[in-house]
Amino acid sequence: MNVPKKKTKKTTPKATPNIGRGKETRRMILDAAIKVFAAHPYNAASIRMIATQGNFYHGLIRYHFPNKASIFKTVVEEVNQKLLNANKEWLSEIAKRSPEKALALYLDRLFDFYRTQPEAFRIFVQNISHDEPSSLPGYIHMVNYVTSSQKEFENTFKILPKDMVRRFLTTFNVLAVNYMGADKFYAEIQGLNPKSDEYFQWVKETMVSIFLPKINEIINTISSE
Repeated sequence: MNVPKKKTKKTTPKATPNIGRGKETRRMILDAAIKVFAAHPYNAASIRMIATQGNFYHGLIRYHFPNKASIFKTVVEEVNQKLLNANKEWLSEIAKRSPEKALALYLDRLFDFYRTQPEAFRIFVQNISHDEPSSLPGYIHMVNYVTSSQKEFENTFKILPKDMVRRFLTTFNVLAVNYMGADKFYAEIQGLNPKSDEYFQWVKETMVSIFLPKINEIINTISSE
């Protein structure tokens, strides 16, 4: 008696893009990597996690990037450059406004950026607490963002003392990066939804109340000299 063979169900492998379409494939890898590095610090992330996030074979990554370090360095450089470009636009937009309106508008633009590209801030939060941050592949780009944004601010508001600008931006960036990069934590403390308008309004009011009085004080001092 012939026993019919059981039909085996064919499985479809994960979609692997045409390697020949280099730019598209590279972009897909970086998009997946951005999400992984935003959720995990560099040391905890892996190439397999990036492949899983993007739903493609991890071997494909090796064709475009030699190792995890090269991916991370590219990601950090890219997200920091986007922030720098946006920051330059925001500064030119607020340059001739009153301190109160300028600070409020700058924060609004920062929030708009975060809503569409939250990973930029989360990658910062995930990695700046590293025991030896300078050992991270993309560390130089993180430093470059801070120093370059300082120079842009100094060039836009030449009337302000440089030491004041540096103190202001260092503290401002610490708060902004944490309020957005770790939004779930800070929103929970306030009993708010991190994605809600109420949370962003709370952040805005908090930062304005901290920085605006000092800005006005310095401007008034300069004007009276």
